[in-house]
Order: sequence, then structure tokens, then C-alpha cells
Amino acid sequence: MAMSKALWEDPGLLRPKCAGSCRKCHFDKTFSEIAKLDKFKGSAEALNKISQRGGDDIVKAYAGTISVYASGTVPCLTAAKLAGEDVPFVMRGSVGKDKLIGVQYYDDPQKRLLLYNKFAKKKKLHMYSLNDELVCSNTANMPKDYLLDLFYETPYDFGDDGTDCGHAAEGALVIRSKSLSSGIRICSECAEEVSTLMYLISRIIAIDPLDDFDVSVEHKYHASKDGGVDSITGEILKQYSIGKITDRIVIETILRGKKKDLTSSGVSAYMIDNRHYGSDLNAFMNDLNGTDKEKELLRNYLSNNKKAVILKSDRMSEALSSVWKDGAREILAAASSEEVVNKMGDLSKMLPVHAIEDAIVGQMWLSVAAKLPELKGLGPVGKLADKFARSFLAGGTPLLKKEIEHASLKESRSKSLARAFIISSGVEGDFTWKWSADEEDLAKFLCPFVDRLIASEGKEYINAMENLLTASGSGERL
Repeated sequence: MAMSKALWEDPGLLRPKCAGSCRKCHFDKTFSEIAKLDKFKGSAEALNKISQRGGDDIVKAYAGTISVYASGTVPCLTAAKLAGEDVPFVMRGSVGKDKLIGVQYYDDPQKRLLLYNKFAKKKKLHMYSLNDELVCSNTANMPKDYLLDLFYETPYDFGDDGTDCGHAAEGALVIRSKSLSSGIRICSECAEEVSTLMYLISRIIAIDPLDDFDVSVEHKYHASKDGGVDSITGEILKQYSIGKITDRIVIETILRGKKKDLTSSGVSAYMIDNRHYGSDLNAFMNDLNGTDKEKELLRNYLSNNKKAVILKSDRMSEALSSVWKDGAREILAAASSEEVVNKMGDLSKMLPVHAIEDAIVGQMWLSVAAKLPELKGLGPVGKLADKFARSFLAGGTPLLKKEIEHASLKESRSKSLARAFIISSGVEGDFTWKWSADEEDLAKFLCPFVDRLIASEGKEYINAMENLLTASGSGERL
């Protein structure tokens, strides 16, 4: 009754606010007809008759609605199912229920559009339903408050009336109103499983409610430092506008495709997280966290091969893994030689950082093998001494320490030999092995013989080995 009374007193509540440049308002005729109803406002019967004749549905829906106040009684309500909601309204006259609901819910920003939908499209108008007003234009001319009103309906809250999350991420969804020259920006980290575009067009009447929007995804998967922008069009835009796909899915779909395109493009482009280096290899390498040798090997490989390297972190292990499938052999050959790489087996199953270490050590072993004769017929102590000596000569104290830690020192003499190598080479750090006083004494006695062994080459190495075996008391001979 209160609603009917308000419209009875002021039919202007139904008239949209003008924001266009029409030579003549398309609503003039309708509201001129409504003004003529003043003389019938005291008669519910007359208003009911008016609601049943004529060609203007807005006039008929208005007359039928204010007849409720004119009659002084509220009749039984009927209901219509709209978007799963039961919407009660008063049935009056020969007009569609959508028009009656549009009038009787004139203060509801969504339901009121039912009154104008057919009329606005026929006249090629754009109508925007804000929380507290309805705006009409002959062209796309979005009110600034409309964008804010509808964005606040979404789950996003960027604070301070903001429509940009402000984050630098690998991608961002941008929905821009052409008529406003502004819009909404949602990064890939903030994006949720909703369709913001569906919210934005939910209160627009137009032949094509999307004609005022540019929808795009900003992304870093581009050869230049500036990144790229891909427009959302066609079927994806259609599905997005009706909520079949969400903000998150739109962004992920574009990012997945652009990342694939970039990595297969044959251009040099480098990224770490959200830092984009374009083709600046030096800047990219400076920000990677790895050893000098690892950086040298990767730099050489990327200098000779155009690759798009896209990383989530600055770890060298991730950088090497990103090029390992195609570049493992070239990288390892640069760290050692083709001969060493050929002996390493299936490179694809190796962790890049460990494989590089193995290749470097393998090359050292190869260089040592060229200087030292191959000793055949060695017993357990001799084999151990030869292994320790070659390890030290190949990789210094780190490799020797590693070999000692993994050695099988089953008897006292072997333990003393290992201890002698530790003392002579200056290996530092703790060991799981423990040495008795007698084992320590023998180790110190053997140190001069170990010194000569690791300082020898060629035939001198054979003589030094014979002397060490004799000193050890193993009874072994070459």
C-alpha cells in the first residue's frame, strides 16, 4: 500500500535520469500519458480499465499498480519465480508480470529493470540501474557510481573505494569501461571464483551490454620487459559474461597459453617471480642465487641458445632444471668434456646441480688418470691408498673427505691409512670414525709415505705406493 501510494503521488519515481544527448526524450510520450491519469486517480475502477487497454505497457502497469492505493485495499498477491526467488506482486490489467514487477519494485535496482527492458532495447538505449537511481543514455555512458556500486557487490574489497588491488603479479584481469576511461584490475593472486563481468552487466539494459567494456589480461609472458596484454573476446568473453567461467579461470587460461607460447617462441626472455628482465641476460644472472661455476655454465648456455626462462624463485637449481631437458649435455660438456659426459649415463634422471658436480669431479679424475699409471693387482690396503690419493689429486680435501666418510674401513690398518691421509692433506671436520692410540701412532708413521705418494706422478707414483704398502705392514706388493 505504501509503494502504491508513493507512485500515486509521484509517478516521476519511475522516470530515469537523463545522461544522454537525445534530441527528444524517448520517455516523454509515456510520461505525458501517465500525467493524464491524474483525473482518474480517485477511481480504482477507472484505473483498472486503463490498465487493460492501450499499447504502452509502462502506462498500463503504472495504472494497475496505483489502483491498489485508489481502492484502499490490498488484494491477494501472486508470485513469480525470478532467478530462484519467489517475487510477490499484485496482478492488474492486461500487461506482462515483468512490467508489473518492474513498477511495483521501482526501488529495487535489479527488479526495476524488468519495466524498461523491452522499451530500452527497441529505442537502442543504454540504461544503468544504480542503488538509488536509474540512468538512461542514447549511447554507452556509464555513470562513475555505477561501476563502484556493482563492484561492491563482488567479494572483493580493495579499501578506500579502490578498484585496483595494486599487486604486481604474473597476471591481472582488467575490466575497463570505455565511456568512463577507467575500470577494475584484479591480480592473479587476488582473483576469486566469481565473474566480476557478470556483476557489472547485471544492471545494464542495452542491445549489447558488453559494448562499453574492454576485458583483457595483463601478463609477464612477453619478450619485452613491459610485458603484454591479451584481450578477452569471442566465446571466452561470452562464457565469462554469463558466469560460466570465473575471474580466476580467465586469468589462468591466458597465462597458461601465453607461457606456453613464450617458452616455445625461440626468443630470449627471462623472468624471476614478477621481475621481468626482457632479454637482459646480465641482469637476470646477477639476481640468480648460485655458485660462480653454475652461473658461468648457465650464462654460456643461454648466450648460445635463445630460451625463455621463467622462474618462481632465484634458486639456481630451478634455473638449471628449466633448461635441463634440452641443455643438459651442452652444460655438462662445458663443465667437463664429451668423454666424461658419455660415461654419465641417463642425464634426464639426474639433478642438475649434482650432475654438474659429478661432471667436474669426473673431469678431474680424468686429468689425474692421465698423470698416474694404472695399478693392477692391488690388495685391499693398496686399493684404498690408490683411491684416496686419486681423490685428493682430483678434488682436493673436499673429495678426499667424502671418500673417507664412505670408505669401508673394516680393520685397524685401513683406519690408520685413512687417518694418515687426513693428517697429510689437512682435511678438517668431524668423522664418524674413531681411532685408537695405536691406530693414531701408525697413522703418524705413515704420513711421510702418504706425502710422497700424493706428490708423485708416473713411475715415481709406483715406487711411492710400494714404499707405503711396505711401511703399512700389509704384506701387499704390486
